[in-house]
Amino acid sequence: MIPSLLFGIFQCGSSTFLALGEFAGSPLNGLWDKVFYGALKVLPIVIVSYSVGLGIEFFVASKKGHAINEGFLVSGMLIPLVLPPDIPLWMVGLATAFAVVFAKEVFGGTGMNVLNVALTARVFLFFAYPTFMSGDQVWISEKPDVYSGATALANAAATGTPFQISADQPWNYSLQDMVVGLIPGSIGETSKIAILLGAAFLIITGIGSGLIMISVILGALLMGLIFNGIGLTPFMNMPFYLHLAMGGLLFGAVFMATDPVTAAIQAPVSGSTDFWSG
Repeated sequence: MIPSLLFGIFQCGSSTFLALGEFAGSPLNGLWDKVFYGALKVLPIVIVSYSVGLGIEFFVASKKGHAINEGFLVSGMLIPLVLPPDIPLWMVGLATAFAVVFAKEVFGGTGMNVLNVALTARVFLFFAYPTFMSGDQVWISEKPDVYSGATALANAAATGTPFQISADQPWNYSLQDMVVGLIPGSIGETSKIAILLGAAFLIITGIGSGLIMISVILGALLMGLIFNGIGLTPFMNMPFYLHLAMGGLLFGAVFMATDPVTAAIQAPVSGSTDFWSG
């Protein structure tokens, strides 16, 4: 997840300065200013996630008298990566506490939960505080009041194409920028290159299942093709392959679907290797 985190820090700063009209031109202009600003916004979210989550796990472990499991070291990073950079810190703490208690500890702790902890935190925030998790005002840390920060996915849902640029939104939603990650979105979801680097590490080391990743991607592409054939709404008519270039689909396929506790169970296959089994 480190490549996604590092790029998320950069993009948080980059999108803010773009909205404010500073460091125009190349995304590398003002690089260290962007990284420094992004770190000031993103790292506190990470710190709150780990502090609250690990604090609850330490407390429960001490009460139950069992060893502390390192599983939350993963969940504690995933939670910030699926949140918008402008999320209030108290919401991060509340969502983390809710997810650890109700998605993990009530089921018996690590290895017993049926819900993904990080996704539970995001779902909790989405339904409890929807105005902080959706719309066109939450994806950029600081911006003029009239500035629109709609994501490429939001554009696609409304118009059938992610490339539309409104008068108050100077984003270049080209396919290249969506792959690189120079678009608004959750902290860790924008850069598909960073996500694929994480996927390569998980597959090569046998930590994550390449078969699960490919299954999620192929399933999504198939449904995209089916919706293209139906074509009842602008979003259904959007080219199916663009689903992989925007939103959190690829992030979910790599880091969420492969969670060792809540992932799909694979039956043993003769001749299978760690590349596929994870």
